[in-house]
Amino acid sequence: MKGTLLFFITILIIFLTSCKKEIGKMEYILSFQFQSGSTIDLTGRIFEKDRKSKKYKDQIDDGYWMKEIEKKGLYLDFANDNTTIALKSPDNILICNDHWEFWKNFPLIQSGHAEGDIYLEGSYTQKGRAYTVENGTFEFYWRNAEVFGMTDTILKGTWTLKRK
Repeated sequence: MKGTLLFFITILIIFLTSCKKEIGKMEYILSFQFQSGSTIDLTGRIFEKDRKSKKYKDQIDDGYWMKEIEKKGLYLDFANDNTTIALKSPDNILICNDHWEFWKNFPLIQSGHAEGDIYLEGSYTQKGRAYTVENGTFEFYWRNAEVFGMTDTILKGTWTLKRK
């Protein structure tokens, strides 16, 4: 009897310690507000832990090793292959610098996509597993502006990140 009870308690402990809370279940809205007044909203997911399950294999691409950034950053996975890592500073600021593409509603162009380098910075709050950025700032270094008859330019504005 004691052996059976000990066996079930051991199995229960193993099961409970192997469970991880999943931040990637909830969708987030990443909103860019350009100084010109234009707004772009993207829907996606963020992850803070390594995903070993096949269920998440297609959701995390670009070969980032999540174990390298656990507790130091977040993996942002938004529409049109905009996947990047945002680092969390000790003073609750998210910082991101990566290549980015905007495919719709981009200011200054009617159709096509704009691509370039983006720099994001913003103070975040964390309530439970939910992250929120209210008034972050960004700079988008537009690299393919020549295609649209313009010169390369820097577009600035604010950004927010909220759970959907």
